[in-house]
Amino acid sequence: MTHPFARAGRELVPGHVTHPFARAGRELVPGHWLGPAAVLALGCATAWTLIGFGHGAPLAAVVLVAALVLALWNSPLRASGHEPLQTVRSVADAGRAVVVLWRPGCPYSSALRRRAAREGLDVHWVNIWRDEDAYQLCCSINGGSEETPTAMLLDAGLAAPVVIPASVPGIREATAAPARGVIHTRVVSRASGRVRGLGVRGH
Repeated sequence: MTHPFARAGRELVPGHVTHPFARAGRELVPGHWLGPAAVLALGCATAWTLIGFGHGAPLAAVVLVAALVLALWNSPLRASGHEPLQTVRSVADAGRAVVVLWRPGCPYSSALRRRAAREGLDVHWVNIWRDEDAYQLCCSINGGSEETPTAMLLDAGLAAPVVIPASVPGIREATAAPARGVIHTRVVSRASGRVRGLGVRGH
């Protein structure tokens, strides 16, 4: 059976993971550099101003390094907190997995991650700016928008990924769904990539 996340014409081969950017030879989704570039430019301008007013090079260097760190933290180059979607697919093939699609610079994603960590929830975090498949999936779910966080439940017993509320209660309810009966949520159609409303019964 084809896994619900497999694209048309792309079967998942057990034990073999194809990098999502192998076709283009790239690791990052193009674009999304305006914000980090603006932060870095502001840091450079501030450091130059400090030197010009005689506040010394050490302070200017601190400002420049801080701006660089902040720019990297909010840029597509950020690799922390990312698990490739292909890896999560293999986990879901063996059972079930809760996936949250997120992006750098999204305060709602950061808040959800902190709350999920405090609750000890088992969540797979996929950075859509580092994974082309995840980026396209996120856009297909949200009507062309890269709205984050977007949470989903992958289950080997379901015909398609189930979109769940991107909240701690939503994730907890989806995880406990087999014991609770029904999840009132949305399912991603494999054929069209669109989202339709549906109540999915637990096993």
